[in-house]
Amino acid sequence: MKANPLEINGEVILPGERRTLNIPVAALVTNSDVDLTVQIIHGKKPGPVLLVSAAIHGDELNGVEIIRRLLKLRQLNSLSGTLLVVPIVNVHGFLAHSRYLPDGRDLNRSFPGSAKGSLAGRLAHSFMNKIVCHATHGIDLHTGARHRANLPQIRFDPKKS
Repeated sequence: MKANPLEINGEVILPGERRTLNIPVAALVTNSDVDLTVQIIHGKKPGPVLLVSAAIHGDELNGVEIIRRLLKLRQLNSLSGTLLVVPIVNVHGFLAHSRYLPDGRDLNRSFPGSAKGSLAGRLAHSFMNKIVCHATHGIDLHTGARHRANLPQIRFDPKKS
């Protein structure tokens, strides 16, 4: 059995295809664009759609490296289902080594967001409605930032399992 094509943000990804999409979110007052970059590995065979994301807080770096290593795995060439990967959700925070977006907001506290809200709200809205909505399963990698300590934890919604 062959997987069906997948459409994300108006782009069609065929079974067996590996693509990178830049999804426009907003333009800053400096006229620089804010995009969400998603890498898609769409297997030839049908299966679940796993989303793996990192750096919702721009200063949480470990998840970015975990995703870099994940994308190098040879096993992805024989994937059943689809892998959606967003290595850096908060690009501006990542570049500034900051937890926050340029509007001073914490993206993690801005979900589900709004199409006409703050920069954080628009980014959260685009992430949810253009990427997360395609996933059957998701892993968001958070780590402790500088001067923070996090204990390992797993969260899930039992109504959706």
